Amino acid sequence: VTLPQVSPWTASATTDPALAAFTGTGTYRKTFTLPPGWRAPGRRLELDLGHLWNIGEVFLNGQFLGVLWTPPFRVDATAALREGENQLTVEVINTWHNRLVADARLPAAERQTRTNILISQRLPWKDHAPIPSGLFGPVRLIPSELTRP
Repeated sequence: VTLPQVSPWTASATTDPALAAFTGTGTYRKTFTLPPGWRAPGRRLELDLGHLWNIGEVFLNGQFLGVLWTPPFRVDATAALREGENQLTVEVINTWHNRLVADARLPAAERQTRTNILISQRLPWKDHAPIPSGLFGPVRLIPSELTRP
């Protein structure tokens, strides 16, 4: 699936119900050009993913930058950034909550999951709302000066 912009998978419910119920790992890829002069001595560049749900693994130009699961969803990208073109990859992993909610609303023969856990928080799965999942953004680079001792 190619998304035209960063947004929760559940926001696609009207155009792609399967994406709204997706459970697993979604991979976001973006090639961008670093503006001239952004890499400068004494400057640090943080990659801010905005918001995501549930866990994000971040790679920049093939270099692993870390796992993010709590706000702020930021990581130091200084060493991995290149002058000119850069390739960002963010893998977002969510829970199976949305799949269980979607399946509970289908006839048994059409369900993709089976579980003996029929309720959560005292409600049947069909009565739960989906959890917004995926990478929400905005994704941006934030320059800052390095602190000196």
